[in-house]
Amino acid sequence: MNAMRLANTLLNGVVRHFTTDQSVRAGVITAAWAAAASYSRGLLPRTPVQQAGVTGVSSTAYYALGATTWATVSSIAAGTPGSRPGPTARLVAAAATAGGGKLGEVALRPRSGDSLVNGIAWSELKLLSVVGLAGGLVTVSDLIAHDVLKLQRTPRTTLALDLGMGVLMAGGTLVRRYRRANKYGGDTHLLNAVKKTDDGTALTIRARTAAVAAATAGGSALGLATLAVTEQAGARLVARGVNAMGHQDLGEFSDFIGHGVMLTGLAGLGVLGLKQVRAATQKKSEVIEPAYRERPESPYVSCGPNSEIDFDDIGKEGRRFVIMRLTPEEIEAVMGGHAAEPVRIVVPREGSIEHRAELAVRELTNTGGLQRSLICVASPTGVGYVNYVMAEALEYLTRGDCTVVVPQYAYVPSALALNKTEEGVELQAAVIGAISRRLDELAPANRPRIVQFGESLGAQVAADVAGPSGVERFDDLGLESGLYLGVPFRSTLWKAWLHDSEYMSAGGRLINVSEAGEIAPGQRRHVMINHHDDPINKFSYQMVVQRPWWFGPPETRPPLVPRETLFRPMISFVIALVDLLNGMDSKPGEFVLHAHDYRIDLREALEKTFDLPVTLDQRDQIESALRRREQEWAEKRLIARTGEKALRQLRSTINSWGMDTVNLQLDEKPSDEASGRLIEYLNARLGQSGSSGLS
Repeated sequence: MNAMRLANTLLNGVVRHFTTDQSVRAGVITAAWAAAASYSRGLLPRTPVQQAGVTGVSSTAYYALGATTWATVSSIAAGTPGSRPGPTARLVAAAATAGGGKLGEVALRPRSGDSLVNGIAWSELKLLSVVGLAGGLVTVSDLIAHDVLKLQRTPRTTLALDLGMGVLMAGGTLVRRYRRANKYGGDTHLLNAVKKTDDGTALTIRARTAAVAAATAGGSALGLATLAVTEQAGARLVARGVNAMGHQDLGEFSDFIGHGVMLTGLAGLGVLGLKQVRAATQKKSEVIEPAYRERPESPYVSCGPNSEIDFDDIGKEGRRFVIMRLTPEEIEAVMGGHAAEPVRIVVPREGSIEHRAELAVRELTNTGGLQRSLICVASPTGVGYVNYVMAEALEYLTRGDCTVVVPQYAYVPSALALNKTEEGVELQAAVIGAISRRLDELAPANRPRIVQFGESLGAQVAADVAGPSGVERFDDLGLESGLYLGVPFRSTLWKAWLHDSEYMSAGGRLINVSEAGEIAPGQRRHVMINHHDDPINKFSYQMVVQRPWWFGPPETRPPLVPRETLFRPMISFVIALVDLLNGMDSKPGEFVLHAHDYRIDLREALEKTFDLPVTLDQRDQIESALRRREQEWAEKRLIARTGEKALRQLRSTINSWGMDTVNLQLDEKPSDEASGRLIEYLNARLGQSGSSGLS
């Protein structure tokens, strides 16, 4: 009985707080507006679960912003700490906020993408217009329901009305979106989802999709409600503390402080989570994979018998890279004729810039890399990854007469390595400069060509070796040409290109195309390839508040950018984050012209950019071999990883029985011998039971 009373008391307290706190209710309406806007089309399609995530994050962010903003407006309307504004003051404040915000937003909209300052100002005005309308609706509903109709203040006369008004705001947003989609030929899948096709198949698929979307949306709504309760409870606790410190009820002022503290706390939790993810992913990079556990035996790669670099020092991606080198026999099987031994070098990230540059030159000397006709300095992504398809295509095209040098600067995903790009640029330039100076000691006839390559974050690092100076900086370092795939929007060179492409092209020596087929024959050029639907090239952190260049008037947008979509602060940024995830989705051995997948461009782009001509038959053979090898390596990694996991589970389970201990060392660096011992043990057991053995 006492427990029921306590539960009722808590429930009544929560309901009372929600029905009396206009800031919370304004936040709920603002969140409903954001939920509708979150269904805007991005560069790439989203799954129902991803859409639910976008809706949940957008609604959560706008709930927090809406509640805090209306608390601020109410505090100003109150005039002095300790007092609360009446209905008239709230209505005036709401009208001024919504009207002023809308007028300012419309006036600044054409210039909202010009600078970050303009973007922040425009976003603030947009938020004020939405929150002002939400606060005005809450105030009007309170006046009508409680002052005019004299209804008792209950959830039905507060939150239910708020929800209805939020749905109206959301509906208006969806109608506007659909009208723009019809006008500009965009996607109308929200309405098409209920249409039936001739055979009825699509209806089943859409019905299933709609069910998943409804379930995930319900989960998002539950999450938002939980957040609202938590935020409200925390804000009120902080407000009570502020009142206690001031020895009086500070009214709207203490509520404003409470919501502000909770907003800051949520942001702090996000930063802490990011740090934890960074630490976890860096540790994961240090794990030795079952498929790449043995140090290479080739004298033509780092970590081999002629190298001074330790196998444990180059990370997971570095170990993959040196082991996956093509052999002359494999090259000859595709290209015919005679092939040389290709060289692959990976420079670890530890040590000073100067030390690593000197190490790269020593590795070139030790492995025979200086005797190859082409040296490609390939800047990796954040995890130290260089596209295996690129390295193999280059080894085919040169018939093994090439060296690929990879200077590592981080061991975490690119999204977490953004603060390492300056170091990466400095390292890339230092390595190229050191190699160029070493080649100056050779006779001109024996001097290899120096080129560079970069993809994704690696493209940013490699391109920014030139920075805003452009091609002249590349020439100073001794670079003949370069290939840059999926250049991130934050690249200094890319920004300079957007600002003045004619000047940066340096007479056609720096070009930007959307696919390799657009590259015309030429020499000593630097080529950027950026797919029209590549979110990496178009994403930026400024999109939280600033409209990007490709979100301009519909008729000026690049191909594949949805023309009907409106830029929304925060919401467009969250959609772009999901696009980043989907843009890097690819299947082993299946090369397609899509988003951030540039495998289909590599062979042709390398051939044209680095002037490595081959016959039509050889092109077909290379393309086929690249796809086959990628699939084979992917299968090998999967089998090794799955087998390793199964062996661990078998050992653990059998040992737990306490009968015959299987003492196999599979914890740190598992070996084939250990796996064999376990198979022998199992065969013995199966033999005793009359079963067939394992192989």
